[in-house]
Amino acid sequence: MKMNINTINNEFKKNEIDKIVKFNEPLMNHTSLKIGGPADIFCSPNNLEELIKIISISQKFNIPFWVIGNGTNLLVLDKGARGIVIKLGKGFKKVKFINKTVQVGAGVNLLYLSNMALNRGLSGLEFACNIPGTLGGAIVNNAGFNGNCIADIVESVTFLNKEKKIEKLHLSDLNFKYRGCDLKHKSTIILEVTLLLKEGDKEKIESVIKKYTKIRKSKQPVDKLSAGSIFKNPTGYYAGELIEKVGAKGLSQGKAMVSNKHANFIINREGAKARDVLCLIKEIEKRVKENFGIELEREIEILGEP
Repeated sequence: MKMNINTINNEFKKNEIDKIVKFNEPLMNHTSLKIGGPADIFCSPNNLEELIKIISISQKFNIPFWVIGNGTNLLVLDKGARGIVIKLGKGFKKVKFINKTVQVGAGVNLLYLSNMALNRGLSGLEFACNIPGTLGGAIVNNAGFNGNCIADIVESVTFLNKEKKIEKLHLSDLNFKYRGCDLKHKSTIILEVTLLLKEGDKEKIESVIKKYTKIRKSKQPVDKLSAGSIFKNPTGYYAGELIEKVGAKGLSQGKAMVSNKHANFIINREGAKARDVLCLIKEIEKRVKENFGIELEREIEILGEP
């Protein structure tokens, strides 16, 4: 894909959104793995109007775009991402409580949201207390922990479709499944989510949060740079156990290593390259396939040029 950066930049200026645009922005600054090359164009729209202008420009010049949240389940490849990378800004981080219902912008951090619910004595978001992603990403991936998931509390999702029209779908129309829903891999951008929580005892909610935090710290490498779980759990199995059984726990490539704490995590030991992580992913897939006949499905998203 070839782009005339000056022409594109002039288009951003003409639309008065050049202040929210960066060129050759290092995406390692926007992922939890701290790995990856630059985005050709990086945009942080603060409201719907700015977002629509960005999408219009991408369509006018036939430039692909990608939306990222906190980059917590994302591997950006070493050459970076071609086209436009969008990260929703402050206008998409609003939270409004109406009794037990809460309207939440797609850019809101789950940790922050979980604490807000706790402070109001509302239950349902305890599982999200240690998930470092944003709500938009949690919806498309049906994020969960310890048997609970975001689908349990969703009432409706509002999103921008590929025609730049706003649509709203209720829970029954989203078809949530394990680590996904119907909005995944579609040309939609989640704008807002309505969640339905329950009244609860603040002390009990806090107790559950502490329990979940303790579980995570004991089982996952939360003090290391990672992208969370690399693979989905195959039906009837745990991916981490399969990886451990094929001897890949502790396996390393360059500065990337399969965690000794949880084999379904790959950690960056300061300075890993995306190619190192990819090498480990492919080796794990090969070993599990050869030993168990199981094809692991990746949970991590991969963005960019090899």
